[in-house]
Amino acid sequence: MSGEEAKYVLDSFAILAYLAEEEGADVVEDLLNKAESGKVYLYLNYVNLGEVYYITFREKDVNEANESIVLVKRMPIEFVQVDERIALTAGRVKATYSMSYADAFVVATAIVKEAKIVTGDPEFKSIEAQVLWIRQL
Repeated sequence: MSGEEAKYVLDSFAILAYLAEEEGADVVEDLLNKAESGKVYLYLNYVNLGEVYYITFREKDVNEANESIVLVKRMPIEFVQVDERIALTAGRVKATYSMSYADAFVVATAIVKEAKIVTGDPEFKSIEAQVLWIRQL
């Protein structure tokens, strides 16, 4: 992949919308198709993968949560480990913006990977210049 492809960090909101076929799922599906063909690059931090798991578990059940993770792991996404740089950047983001700690990891991953954030979560309104919105707020 050359340096010309667009790079995106998926938030759990985007993944959950896609899995549940909610508003914005078409935007995520389009990005997944483009990633499959090498036109874009997609990232998901492991913290946010855990977020997908716990939200699905809480709203549905453990079996659905497990199935969701199997589906996500098959997607053309690079999963990002939390290293010192991402952890400290997330801490800085959390200290600066009013957002959850998990969302701070989305922002930190986007900063480190020089990527846009894909979400529909209004918590990201304060950093709108870096966001691809999957639905109208």
